[in-house]
Amino acid sequence: MSLFPPLAQVAQGGPRDASLPGTRVDRVLSGLLVVLSALPFFALPLGSDTNLPLSSVVSVLLVLRCRRQPAVLALAAFVALVPFCATFARMFLEPEPWQPVETLAWAVYTLPIAGTTAAVLFLRERVIAWLSWTLLFSALFVVVQKHVFIDVLQTVPFAALYELPGYWTFTEDPETFLTYVKRPFGMFPESSFMAGSLSLMAMALVVLLYHYGRQAGAKELAALGLVVWAVAVSGSGSAVVVLGLVVVAALITTARQHPRAALFLLPPALLTAGIVSVSTLAERQRGFNYSWADRYGSIAASTRLMLQDPVVFWTGLGRGGANQMFLDEKMPLGLYQHFNPLPDIYSVVGRVLLEQGMLVGLAFVASLCVLVLRAGGGCRTWLGLCSLVVWVVASGMTISYDSAYWIWGLPGLFLGLELSNAQPATPQPVPAGNP
Repeated sequence: MSLFPPLAQVAQGGPRDASLPGTRVDRVLSGLLVVLSALPFFALPLGSDTNLPLSSVVSVLLVLRCRRQPAVLALAAFVALVPFCATFARMFLEPEPWQPVETLAWAVYTLPIAGTTAAVLFLRERVIAWLSWTLLFSALFVVVQKHVFIDVLQTVPFAALYELPGYWTFTEDPETFLTYVKRPFGMFPESSFMAGSLSLMAMALVVLLYHYGRQAGAKELAALGLVVWAVAVSGSGSAVVVLGLVVVAALITTARQHPRAALFLLPPALLTAGIVSVSTLAERQRGFNYSWADRYGSIAASTRLMLQDPVVFWTGLGRGGANQMFLDEKMPLGLYQHFNPLPDIYSVVGRVLLEQGMLVGLAFVASLCVLVLRAGGGCRTWLGLCSLVVWVVASGMTISYDSAYWIWGLPGLFLGLELSNAQPATPQPVPAGNP
């Protein structure tokens, strides 16, 4: 039986599967969450500079429907309380005004941790099909956008869909983008956001295949191949690291079913990934690479501030404090090269450490790293290490938006695998009168 239900069955709530926990509604919501994870512009505008992702709304629904799993509810509460814990610790050293809007935004943007955990518990093995289809179409759109619309037609389709508070997009300067930048971004705000998100989704798919002992079919292989293509043409510096890791993880996982084929494919695949990585690095070095300098300058200046100020080092600046420090020109940027005014630190993990401090922020980041490294608890150490490196590169050096779903979704997915291992699905009686 196909793991991906036909559209007609989804519309009717899907076929009954007594081996899966929850209801049909739970599984449809879980599948919808996976699809929305690759559509950050499916969100509701809130004010002039923030938005409410629909993925967070669905995450709330799934967490509430997962009431029989107290660990999921506790996880959602724990993550939401992280800024409050940091604020409480800071009160004893240097009180700062609490920023309720920024704190609420943190709770909203990190909901995918618990939401993805709940989705895995409801879908179990079926999450592979939902993720592979989502990844395939998302990466395919990037490739078509680059080679057809941007390079040939000199335009970007569906421009109106990219206008949303909280995101910078090409619509702010389309002429410059189409003349000089020409980097695809798919359904994401910008190229680095896309490259980091697709890389994390690819690693999630590889781990799921390994965890459930599934053989990668044509759909999964096509999705992974398109991800490599999309990241390669993105021009993102993350390609230098993540391409090889994704290729190695996918091929070694495939080797369990086809060892000879993987043995022959691994050398040329690694060679191709290496050539693409080197060419990406060379191309960015030849051009006017202001984005790398800006990113490095924001991270280096923030690190310097933390090392010079013990209060900031231990208790942080408070949620929203990083942006305020940059806007008030109190960040020591003069020592580092940058080409544009820097409004914030261009690193999600860096922002967590800068705003929450080492007492709370480091403990939180370390917890996520442990979840990623364990890779669901049923994988080899090498696969966990590959996942961790890709996650650190994406969250620490590639993506700067806290609303990037898969920065939080990947550890949530791996936690869901661990919880499902502890509580395997068992056949459940069918309620009387339920068609």
